[in-house]
Amino acid sequence: MPEEKLSEIPWDQEDYLIRNKKSPILAIEISIPFRTPSINHLFWHRGNMKIMTKEARELRKKIEEIVYKDKNTYEENLFDKKLKVEVEIYEDWYTKKGEVKKKDISNREKFLVDSVFNSLGLDDKFIFEHIMKKIQSKEEFAVIRISEKWGQN
Repeated sequence: MPEEKLSEIPWDQEDYLIRNKKSPILAIEISIPFRTPSINHLFWHRGNMKIMTKEARELRKKIEEIVYKDKNTYEENLFDKKLKVEVEIYEDWYTKKGEVKKKDISNREKFLVDSVFNSLGLDDKFIFEHIMKKIQSKEEFAVIRISEKWGQN
């Protein structure tokens, strides 16, 4: 395995992979070319019912179209396996004064992960490792990576 790939693997997985002569497979990487809104703006409630807004339904359809377009390129079956999910949200995270803007990344990625998993027929109960990253960018988009979780747990 090339040295630069090992350095990108978390240490707890690196030893396992070396001992078992395995290499991690990035099963799925999907780029969403637009800003995903907070989940707070995508649902409304009536009593105990949670109802998806028209905007949410349209957004989910756009995400599904992106996933379906690339669906044939996925190399690995991830059903019923422990999963690692990495979500990168790219946008401008700073004010003009250089202070961090008040934006909750978890509300932004929840709808994205749910939509992608729904499109792929995966169940998010199999997510055992979840990494979220804010990436400073003038462009607004998101990248989600789903792979089998290696190692312990």
